[in-house]
Order: sequence, then C-alpha cells, then structure tokens
Amino acid sequence: MRDIPAVPDHDIELSGGALALDFANTVGGTHVQPTHDHLRSYADIVRFTELADGLDGPTAKRLARRAEQDPRRAAAVYELGIALREAIWGVFSAIASGEAPRDADLALIGDAAAAGRARERLVYDRSGVGWSLPADGDALERPLWEIASSAADVLTSAELDRVKECASDTCEWVFLDRSRNRSRRWCDMSDCGNRAKARRFQAKTRAARV
Repeated sequence: MRDIPAVPDHDIELSGGALALDFANTVGGTHVQPTHDHLRSYADIVRFTELADGLDGPTAKRLARRAEQDPRRAAAVYELGIALREAIWGVFSAIASGEAPRDADLALIGDAAAAGRARERLVYDRSGVGWSLPADGDALERPLWEIASSAADVLTSAELDRVKECASDTCEWVFLDRSRNRSRRWCDMSDCGNRAKARRFQAKTRAARV
C-alpha cells in the first residue's frame, strides 16, 4: 500500500472541465510531494465519480455494497485507480507542456477505457438510443472505466489543444481552458490565482521600500 498524505481540509473541487481531469486533480500540492489526497479508499473513488456525474446514485450505492462484501478486491481496484490517476495526470501534464506522453500511461488509460466499452450495450430511453453499461455490469472497476473513457474522449477530441496545467509553482492541476481567448492560467482564480496576485503585490511592496 502507498503512503497516504494528510486528510484534506476541504471538499473535492471540480474545475478541470472533464471527469478525467477532475480525477487527476484529487491530490493537493504536487504529484511528487502531495500535501493531501481526497482518494484514500475505494469508497472515495466511488464518491468522487458520483459527485462528478460519472456515476448515478443507485449505481454508486450498488458498488459501495459490493466493495463491503469484497474488501480485498476493492483495495486492489483502489490501487489501480491511483495508478490510473497518475497516468492521466502524466499524460495531460505532458501535453500541456508540449511534450509527448509516456506510452505506458497511454496504455493504462486505453486498457481501462477499452475494458469498459467492451461491456457497453445499446439502450433506448426518452433521449434516444445510446451506449451504456448495463446494471449487471457493476464490476468494482466501473468507476475507473468511466474515468478512463473520459480521458480517451478528451485525448481524441478537438479540445485537446485547450488542455493546460495551473501556472502556480505549488499546484499541478490540469484543466480545459474554454475561455474565448484561451487566457486562463489558473486552476481556480479564487485559489491559485488570488495567491499569485497576493505574491506579486507583496513583491512590489518590498521592491518599493528598497
């Protein structure tokens, strides 16, 4: 098992613009030296995926019950989920920096996405016909399939060139910059953006006193 950082003092934030990017952003600080982690158990992964609209409520409850019935399997899926999170962050961080992502990271995302899509079935509802995982497809890996599918969708979309990484030196969150002039620099202006403004103001104040 990995060394889990401190318990976060705030709730999960969804500012990435896509399920997979929000998943990558569930660690605070940097991925090399995280200050806290919102995903400390399999139940946390299910909770995140439901909060980010990757799972509906009934499915999340079924998965939680199955995890309680098979805690060893749930722990193994949790570790796979953390590996998937690091792969997703690694791929999008590289792309945001204009670098080529690691083949191993792409393979992990692709395998998880393919595993889920292989189980999808065409279903009909009031909105029409579409692909969906059936209720009997509630394997414990289901949240990871949804997250990996989101990552694959972004990677193969026209929005890939809008992927950015927060400009803060102490944050590595990734996000889709959907601003009209593509000028967004921060994961959240009220958080990293305001801290950067405060540091610039303090530096100007110190410089004026010299």
